[in-house]
Amino acid sequence: MILAYFILQFNQLAFAQACLPTPERHATSLSGEVSGNHAFRQSVTNDWTVQLLPSKYGWDLRITGKDGVDLSQITPPFRQAPNSREIYGWHFRNANNTARNTGDVNAPQYTRPFVFSPSLTGTGGFKPSSSGLPIDAQNHEVGRGVLRVLDMGLTDLEKGQQARMNYLKFDICLSWPKSDDEIKEKIDAINPNYSNEETEIFYSCGLDRNLFELSAWVLPRLLSGDLDGDNSNDLVVPITRKSDNHKAIAICRAGTWLSLIGIGPNSEVALKSEYYTFEQYLDKVEFWELRTRDNPADVLIMGQIEKSEVAIRWDYRNFVTELHSHIIEP
Repeated sequence: MILAYFILQFNQLAFAQACLPTPERHATSLSGEVSGNHAFRQSVTNDWTVQLLPSKYGWDLRITGKDGVDLSQITPPFRQAPNSREIYGWHFRNANNTARNTGDVNAPQYTRPFVFSPSLTGTGGFKPSSSGLPIDAQNHEVGRGVLRVLDMGLTDLEKGQQARMNYLKFDICLSWPKSDDEIKEKIDAINPNYSNEETEIFYSCGLDRNLFELSAWVLPRLLSGDLDGDNSNDLVVPITRKSDNHKAIAICRAGTWLSLIGIGPNSEVALKSEYYTFEQYLDKVEFWELRTRDNPADVLIMGQIEKSEVAIRWDYRNFVTELHSHIIEP
């Protein structure tokens, strides 16, 4: 059981350093501070909450489901050495409580790996077996996490006492598997081929099929959001003019109203910039995405990676284009 704990700790360190998502897994990071008898709680998804609950010697880490079940209770070890979710002051002191722990006290230190299982939601909890580690900590179906102790305060430091932690500063990285639908959606996002349904949506919205075609000159090939703040779904695609391959953007608002950005009158909403006209800028675009703002409408962002960004936003009458940033190369 102890060996399983150290294997878990070793395997968690690499992903915790970067805390980045992968094609198969989500990842998110959070940080905070607690002191005295205060608890820490922060929602990670609509279903999970990270908690640090005050205990006699410090804090206990929990990942709870919406029904209150502790999803992290599968973290080994279960009956022998201290569990890495127990963040206690005496872990960092020697056996006499007179100096730092240099190994004479068997306890986790500054890096605390743990695992959690969303499948525990709605159950009576986890019952560990006596035969060893009941779940593979590296199983792709399991959530993984690492809490790192960044700073701490200790009290009861007299000889013969057990030190208590009265202050903790920390960060946490969490990783959990993506669903099959999420993985499929990610793969589909980099597919440049439009489905018949996607094509027909835009032609039905008013795009002239004799003049324009859907053409994924930037990926993903289709974006979806609320660009005009009317609580209806809008779709955005890159297009080209058939006669000269001129690039532009088509926005189908609520499946009814079509806006062409970079064609005709809207080609002049352009950049208030000395650097490019909007038509010139479209030839330089390397990415695009929708971003949510404080007001109801999403904003379309496109640009050159680490060089420039342009925003296309709704001004309650039509779409306007603004240069957000531009780095001038020497």
